[in-house]
Amino acid sequence: MKDHIERFETQSGGRIYRLPLDLFPDLRGYAHLIMYGDVIALFDVGSGFGDSNAQLEDGLHSVRSDFSESVGWEDLTHILISHGHIDHFGGLHFVRERTQASLGIHELDRRVLVQYEGSVAIAAHRLHTFCIEAGVPTAKQDELLTLYLLNKQLFRSIEIDFTYEAAGMRIGEIELIHVPGHCPGQIVAVVDDILLSSDHILDQISPHQAPERLTLSTGLEHYLISLKAIRPLAARTHVALGGHGKAIYDLEARIDSIRSVHQDRLALVLELGESPTTVFEISQALFPEISGYHELLALEEAAAHVEYLHERGLLCLSNVGDLDPTQDIRLSYQRCE
Repeated sequence: MKDHIERFETQSGGRIYRLPLDLFPDLRGYAHLIMYGDVIALFDVGSGFGDSNAQLEDGLHSVRSDFSESVGWEDLTHILISHGHIDHFGGLHFVRERTQASLGIHELDRRVLVQYEGSVAIAAHRLHTFCIEAGVPTAKQDELLTLYLLNKQLFRSIEIDFTYEAAGMRIGEIELIHVPGHCPGQIVAVVDDILLSSDHILDQISPHQAPERLTLSTGLEHYLISLKAIRPLAARTHVALGGHGKAIYDLEARIDSIRSVHQDRLALVLELGESPTTVFEISQALFPEISGYHELLALEEAAAHVEYLHERGLLCLSNVGDLDPTQDIRLSYQRCE
């Protein structure tokens, strides 16, 4: 059954349309069409995988036919990428063939688009070393690296027109706020009294976290600081629209719920650290019934929490004597005395 397009209107008459997309076989999400003042922008463009591009095209057509909006590719003024994860930018080449709209992304994710192949190669190299340190069994290391690289070849480098810093973190009357954590260049967009929260705040799941050990400006500390920075917006936001899942009508409660998830997870990691343990073992304890790509996400999520506790002196390395600056060594953690 085809998902319907949802229409949201701001208190001053701006319109936002949610265009549902099948991003990957087990991942669904949205591109958002913003019509606010002089700006007509696509906020994210989908993955470019499978039917995602066709669904994006169909979505724009439905906005015209079902909602009587006079808008097509030629009317777009901006393409705004919320952050540098492929399920949000993978459709860019398809989109760029159809519109001359100005393409922007946050400065900290610029290289992901303009130096895509190099960015993937560096990330894969870091992931290999990280898996060794995390205590991932050798056979599982190759499996996780293969899963990481899956579908990455679908995209190629693309030029952008501007960064959000260069635009003063504003596009017309739309305010952009940098909220690093889930991704270095993650932004949210304030469109009057509607918040486009992208993957910073989602309605049913806590957005994925990875350790800053893998990518600077990620990590749980950055995320929690960014989450706190968004909280004051709750008083003037009547709905938040994430990149996945349903609309959020109580932003403050959702922020509190996400914080609670991480507090509980940190407490459990400390409990697991009563005896020496690896990040891989912690990930299996936190997420015991997962498989496939979710195993990699679980490993990164566990590492983000271990890193947070280790930085604060709550978890300590239990095998310091094994460390060798010339080799990659499995790291073991234990609760500090």
